[in-house]
Amino acid sequence: MLGRDHALSGALALAALAPVLHLPPEILPAAVVLGAGAGVLPDIDHPDSSISRSFGFATEGFSRLVHKLSGGHRHGTHSIIGIAVFTAGAYAAGALQAAHASHGWVVDHKTFTWDMLPALLYMSLLYGSALRALHVGGHHGDAIGILGALGTVFTGADVTTFHVWHWSVPLLALATGLGCAAHIAGDELTHGGCPVLWPFSKHEFHLLPKPLQFTTAKLCETWVIFPLLVIALTAALWHATGHQLWVPSAARK
Repeated sequence: MLGRDHALSGALALAALAPVLHLPPEILPAAVVLGAGAGVLPDIDHPDSSISRSFGFATEGFSRLVHKLSGGHRHGTHSIIGIAVFTAGAYAAGALQAAHASHGWVVDHKTFTWDMLPALLYMSLLYGSALRALHVGGHHGDAIGILGALGTVFTGADVTTFHVWHWSVPLLALATGLGCAAHIAGDELTHGGCPVLWPFSKHEFHLLPKPLQFTTAKLCETWVIFPLLVIALTAALWHATGHQLWVPSAARK
């Protein structure tokens, strides 16, 4: 799938699950944008992807390293292990920020320490990548992403925890896991598929039978997948903000 559609699918995953997870309305914008950024995160293994170009030579160099370590494009980063590594990194960054947020400089009634830096860098990458993939902000998209990450760190929205089964998961890790999972699910709709069980198996899994699989950047993705994602995201956001998707006929009378 194209980076644009991966970003939309990541945002959709957070918006659709917002009512189930009881995301507060003030957290929803950060959650959706983080989900969009995480939706393109697995493509950090491709030097020409939108996320790899986010911060110039820094992310391009990191992308080449990931490409080698993960076995190439659509290998390690497009597997269950890839999701686990990305999510664990986000969890560690959020946990470090939350554990040491009581020391440092006072900024707008919040405190700043160097322990916030990993979460800040992580979110800057996700915000900037989301804006770049969605063609928002143009050349200023990366700067807007950094400012957004700063605002999120100082509000503490990224370390707001949610109960998922038996765990308390900070928003940053939750958005990363769901966004990456949405990315892999999207690629499993294409002819390429994903080696979900890498490195134990290189078998490429698909979610659709072969006749229904589509090719990236062709007519089906442009004229079917993209419009459906936009409509679904709009509906999910409408519902997540407390509105009903439809009104039962009895209630109209």
